[in-house]
This record gives sequence, structure tokens and C-alpha cells, in this order.
Amino acid sequence: MLLLVGSGIMFGNEIYSLMNFHPADDAQIELFNRIGFDVVQVYTDGSVDFVTNSTDRRILLENGLFATTRIDDMEGFYRSRNGSSRSMGGFYTWDEVSSWIDSLVAANPSITSVQSIGNTYEGRPQRVVKLSVNNTFGDDDPAMANAWYDGLIHAREGSAMRNVRYWMMWLCSNYERNGYDGYQATWLLENREIWCLPVNNVDGWVYNQTTSPGGGGMHRKNRNTSAGGDGVDLNRNWSVGWGGTGSSGDPGSSTYRGTGPISEPEASNIDTFWQTHIPAQMHSTHSYSNALIYPWGWTDDPTTHAAQYETQGEMMVNWATGEEHYPSAQFYYASGNTRDHSYGLYGAMSWNHETGATFAGFWPSATELVKLSRRNLRSYLVTACLAGCPYDPHEPGVPVVDAIGSVSVPFTVDWNDAAYADYYALQRLSGYQLLVDDHGDSGPFDKVNWIMTTSQHHSGTQCYVSNGTGDMTWQESVTIPANGGGRISFWSEMNITPESYQGAFSYSPDGGTNWYYLQTFGRNDMTWRFNIHELDEFQGKTLMFRWESYGGSSSCKLYIDDIKIEVWNNNEIHADNISGSQYTVTALNNGDYYFRVWAVDNDFGPGWASEAVLAQVSTSGTGDYSQGLNPMVSSLGLVTPNPVYESAVIPVTVAPQDISTAKLTVFDVYGRQVADLTSMITDTGYRNIVWDAEGIPAGVHFVRLETASGVSVRRIVSAVR
Repeated sequence: MLLLVGSGIMFGNEIYSLMNFHPADDAQIELFNRIGFDVVQVYTDGSVDFVTNSTDRRILLENGLFATTRIDDMEGFYRSRNGSSRSMGGFYTWDEVSSWIDSLVAANPSITSVQSIGNTYEGRPQRVVKLSVNNTFGDDDPAMANAWYDGLIHAREGSAMRNVRYWMMWLCSNYERNGYDGYQATWLLENREIWCLPVNNVDGWVYNQTTSPGGGGMHRKNRNTSAGGDGVDLNRNWSVGWGGTGSSGDPGSSTYRGTGPISEPEASNIDTFWQTHIPAQMHSTHSYSNALIYPWGWTDDPTTHAAQYETQGEMMVNWATGEEHYPSAQFYYASGNTRDHSYGLYGAMSWNHETGATFAGFWPSATELVKLSRRNLRSYLVTACLAGCPYDPHEPGVPVVDAIGSVSVPFTVDWNDAAYADYYALQRLSGYQLLVDDHGDSGPFDKVNWIMTTSQHHSGTQCYVSNGTGDMTWQESVTIPANGGGRISFWSEMNITPESYQGAFSYSPDGGTNWYYLQTFGRNDMTWRFNIHELDEFQGKTLMFRWESYGGSSSCKLYIDDIKIEVWNNNEIHADNISGSQYTVTALNNGDYYFRVWAVDNDFGPGWASEAVLAQVSTSGTGDYSQGLNPMVSSLGLVTPNPVYESAVIPVTVAPQDISTAKLTVFDVYGRQVADLTSMITDTGYRNIVWDAEGIPAGVHFVRLETASGVSVRRIVSAVR
């Protein structure tokens, strides 16, 4: 193989190259690790991608290590790919993110505050935001566990800052919101002290802005050049394991560790802060490679809490990010890193999330940058929850609610005892609609390089599967009502090559212009897993959904089955702090309601909500728990079967105020009416209307319920046998 040496002038006009090294034997592996290169991707064939500057390439040559070049000039590559129209590649500059922090704190004064924990080498503040109902700096509550989040310790990793920023926005925007997401965010802010440092390496970020104002800057380290190089790698400067394998003593190296442990003010400021705010969980975000890593990085010996790391790591990736997780030294050696320090010195369960796939890189395209914004959100939720039980990673079980059916008040909602439940919350829904209940039925999805298969399935006889780069998009959209919510769930299985393939589940709030990852899939995992996404955080927004697949060979597959989309017009916490496994409803207006239950663990917080169970209330008791809401909303449910061959069942709910104006019709794609079913609506409430579709031409049709309150439409496909 050929080693290509860059021609950049030392530190003044540095050229960074992406290279691939395939060791010939164990001796080369040991030498490569001992030198300490900047590894960004490890492949199943044993090779690694790593970033080099001119010093790194000289060291490679001097040690007889040969590598191939994937990208000769990474800054040039990113500038060419992303164009010049976006300031800082679409990321906030330091001044912009600092201003954003001020705005966030000003808008949320009861749950946030901000303070500098010290200055950087060049004198800029490291600004930490505290998020908690106990929000005053210096007034910490020892009963509240600390969770720490930081990003941009390496100056070219803007996606990390964006992830932490989204986490802060999510907590603030969902505080005291009605619904599950609001309950979860509020519980965390009432039981945790959450500390966020979105920009750790301020000087390095400003330097990249100065040298590459359009984005693409590849400077990694801080700006302490006193040793003769271009700075110190702040993730090799910590005390535990300092000076070992995976770091360099050469000031010009990308992984230069500094003159001594915690020699840099950026590291010293954080360490001093941790001494009086000991984190139970420490979550540092980096980019890239879609990996979750944890101690140790300086040695391949297991930690005392290896089993707990494995358990929590599974929770974090299963909840959202779907990548491989392992001790850092299994991925690459990195002595003197933050996670080894915070775990080894303070006992914090410590994590390093590498966000973004290889094709995203350090400076993602405009499309990918938006998608990555919330990628790590639910793994952050796990670390915040488990701060209350860091060495006992667990989550509450999901209750199963007994059927209720037609009842009059008072009536009892019963459920089973859930694991780790200290108490329960009971949620009441009205205006419930089941929009999709698809079991690999070739349902309402537009598929590009996605197909049906019988080779795998979670239920039934077939499921959906990716077949190369493409997507499967739900043909409809859903508006989450202002006081309502929803949930989308599905089962997934992955048979992939992690370094060359990524799957994703995404949503768009703007008609498909921008897409955001709700979940990514990036590891080989031939196990069917259940995925849940609550939607009340999107109140007032209209959402589209799709599953995506990128890269990989024809053998890389993401399987999807049993897709369920639910939405409801109103939701309230009917009762909280329920000590047993039942609750008696003593007062409620007539109407159709659905109830959900979730368990709450005093250490962890709320677990996932149960399935929604219908209660048809026909006689009110005393009092009114509807809180000014009309529990009955005119709507159409999920038409079954779909496609329709002979007849279809159309679930219809008509509110009392709409009975005189209700009109139920079926139209074709040209707007021509093919059936009028209005006469079958004989009373208010919920009913199943059976439509005889025999003789209707094959094709797409629409069922339309029109009332004085609004219009509800369902898409159906009629098929000729």
C-alpha cells in the first residue's frame, strides 16, 4: 500500500487527510496504538480510518507504517460538499450559541441558570447551564442526583454541540406539558440537577470559525501552542491513564496529551467543578462513527462495573441510537480521556457517544446536519434517569391494563404489578384514533428500494425490508392536537454491516422539507425489538414518518413489522401517585375514553406507558373531571381491511353537537362520490359502519366524515379479486 504524505505547511496551512490502516500483524497493531493516532472508524476486517495532519503522516513514515488515503484534503472535501452559502457549515458560531444560551435561560427562569466555570486558555468563558427546579448555581440539593452533558471537546465536532443543545431545548419545552413527554421531562427537572456544557473547547471552535468561516475546519485541539505545536488534545489531558497508549507526547500530533495531567484550563475548570458537583452519570458527545463507548480507554482490563456498563449500554442503544457499544479500548485506545477520569476518580458512570455515520463525517451535509439534531436525545434520557441508580441500571416494567369496556361510574381501572414500580400514573385520553395497525400488509406506505419479504416477520407471514439505499414513507400525515398526543410503535430487526450501513426512523414537521432522526439502527442485531415513540412533544405540529436505509451491500437488511400509529385529541393525567395496581374512577362525563398507565420508580422515574384501553362511559357520577374538554370528538378510525375486497368496517365517532350535520361519503381520486353512507349514522357516539364495496372499481378511494366541527378523511384501496 502507498503512504501519501500531505504537503501542508506545519500548523499554518495544515492539510488533514482521512487515511485507512490495515495492520499486517499484532506488532503493527501494538505500534499503531502506542503512537496514538486519531481513530474515527474501526472496521470488521480489522482496518481503521484515522485523521492525520502533517506530523502524523511524518510519524507514520518514520515508523514504517503504510496507509492508503481516502480523502486527501478533508477541509477541501467538506467545503466542496457543503458549498459556501452556510455560515459555519450550518452550525452556530460561539457568539451565536452563547446568545442562544442567554435566550434559553431568559425564557425559562424557573428551571435554568447559566454560569462560567472558568476561562479557556485564550480567556473565553466555559458556560455551563444548570437545568432543574433547584436551578440556582451554588445552591445544590444533595437529594438530587447530578447528570453531566458536554459537547465539542474536539473543535471540529459541531454535531456534538447540536445534540446537547437539542437536549436542553427538549427539557425546557416539555416542562409541565400535558402528556407522557411532559410528565417525563417534569419528573427529571424535579428530581435531578442536569448540567450542560454545549461548547467545551471554545477556543478551538472560534479558531475553526476564523480559518474556515463557511465550515469544514479540521482543527481538533485547544489553542495552547506553548509547547511548539498547534494545541493540546483536551480528551487526552485528564489524569486517569494520562500518558499511556492512544495518546502522543509530540506537540504536533493530533492526540498530543499536554505537558502533564490536567495541564489545560479547560480540563482543570471541569475537574474543579466536578469536585463539588460529583456527577452520577457523565455523558460526553463526540462525532463521528455511530458508537457508544465507555471505560476503560487506557487499558483493556475490565472495570469494576463492567456488567452494569453492558446493561446500561443496551438500554441506551435500544431506546434510540441502535449502535454498537463497548469499552473504549475495544474500539481504540485513548489514555487520559474524560470518561476514564470521571469514572476512575469520581465513580460516575461515564459515556462517550460518537454521533453520525461515516457519510456524515465532521461537517455533515445540510440535510444530514438537521437529521442528527436529536439523534442522542433518548440516550440522554437514559443517563438522566439512571443518575438515580447508577450502579443498578434498570427501568420500570410496563403495566398491562385489564379490559374495561362499557361501564358506568364509579368503575375501576385495573392493571398488573410492574417491576420496580413505587407508584403509578393514570392517563386519560379522548378523541382516540388508531390510524395505522399494519402487520406487513403492504399498507399505506410509499416504498423506494423497500420491499415485502416472507423470510423474516415478527407476526403474520411477511414484513417490510430495506433493499439498498432508499426509504419507506407513510402516505399520510398526522396533526398532533394542541392538547393531545399520540404514539408510533413498531418492531425491528437488523442484519447489517455496521460501518457501511445505517438505518433510521425519521419524522418531518414541515411537509417533508426537513427530516429528523427519531431513531437510528447501526449494528448487526438479529433480534426483534419493540420501538416506541411518544408524540405529545409535537403538539400543534403535522408530522410525516419514514424509515430510511443508507449504503451497505445487498445482504444488509433492516426489517420492520407491526407498525401502529395512534393519536388522541385530549390527554390528562387523571390520577398520579397511585400506590396500588387499581384506581376507581368516581366522576366522568359520558363518552368514550382510553386509559393508559405507567409505573414510576423513585430512582429511575417513569417507565413506558401501557397500551391504551377503551372505557365507554354511559352514566356520569357526581362531579366533572373533563376539565372543560368535550370527551367526544367526531372522527374516523382505521378502516379495515385495507385493501378492501368486498366490504370494509369504518369506525365512526359523532359528537352530540355534530349529529345534525354529519355526512359520511366515499370519493375516488378524482373527487367523484362513489358512496353516501350518511343514512347509517343514526345516533351519537362510536359505531362501526359496514360498507359494501363490491362493484367499486379498483383504486385509491377516500372515506370522508364531514361535520360542523371539521372534516376527517381516511385513505383506502379497493381491490378486485
